[in-house]
Amino acid sequence: MKKIRILAAMTLLLVATSVVVFADYAYTPVIIGVATSKGFSVTLNGQSATNSNPSHPGTATSTVWFNSTDGNTKQQNATVAGANGQVGPYPECTTPIAVFKNTGTVTISLNIKLNNTVTGAILFYNSSMKSGSTTGTANTTIAALEAAGSTFVTGLGINNETNVCIWTNFTDVAGGQYYTWFNYTSS
Repeated sequence: MKKIRILAAMTLLLVATSVVVFADYAYTPVIIGVATSKGFSVTLNGQSATNSNPSHPGTATSTVWFNSTDGNTKQQNATVAGANGQVGPYPECTTPIAVFKNTGTVTISLNIKLNNTVTGAILFYNSSMKSGSTTGTANTTIAALEAAGSTFVTGLGINNETNVCIWTNFTDVAGGQYYTWFNYTSS
């Protein structure tokens, strides 16, 4: 009996002298940064890719020609100067004049704008998905885009591509050479 009392007293003493210990905590915030970039490349049919540049007006590709034998030609396909041309009838083509690729780190939309127009020439374009999730623009007139521009693809994901076909219709265009250019921007 004496042993039981001593054990009970020791247990009571041990419980009475026990201290509850709580854990301490600390943490370190971690930020993982990926640069935001809206870069893209333009590859004309049969040419090497041309990368976008943040400085206006950017980097020029090779020249695109609309070589017509008549000032009233309709649905004239675009051709890279001295090289390959777009293949396929309006309003769709089997070989586009250009392929645009998102080379940045965010999903982008691409816009097109003419720096000036040629009286009597109406340009049309059609964009279609090549890879990834994009929304193209079908058969849009770009004759008067020197001020506003037009979005030709939205939701172009990182490393995804879109095809672009371009045609022109001539109405009483006098013989000669006329110069304009397409300005492409990402947003």
